[in-house]
Amino acid sequence: MLNTVPRNARIFVAGHGGLVGSAILRRLAADGFTNVLTATRAQLDLRDQAAVNYWFKANRPEYVHLVAGTVGGILANSTRPAEFIYDNMMIHATVVHASHLYDVRKLLYLGSSCIYPRLAA
Repeated sequence: MLNTVPRNARIFVAGHGGLVGSAILRRLAADGFTNVLTATRAQLDLRDQAAVNYWFKANRPEYVHLVAGTVGGILANSTRPAEFIYDNMMIHATVVHASHLYDVRKLLYLGSSCIYPRLAA
């Protein structure tokens, strides 16, 4: 996909501070992309549809890499399963919906089994 994306395209990396997101940022920079958009948790609550819509309207990303999520170790997963699944379902729903509403050209959505409670079907 990166070969066909203009180097000045507005690319939003949701989850840029995490393991995968930071790797995507490094790759985009190495490949010469100059208009990469990010937002910290303090700047944008990805669980809040109104906030996500406002951010998308203001920033108009053309491409979105959705790699954000609430993650934790074994203890966090086992003691807060409802919180994890709620946060991750909301993050995914709001960003996917805003991507549709604001005509994002391409959405790359990555998930991991570690963002859902253990033994989730």
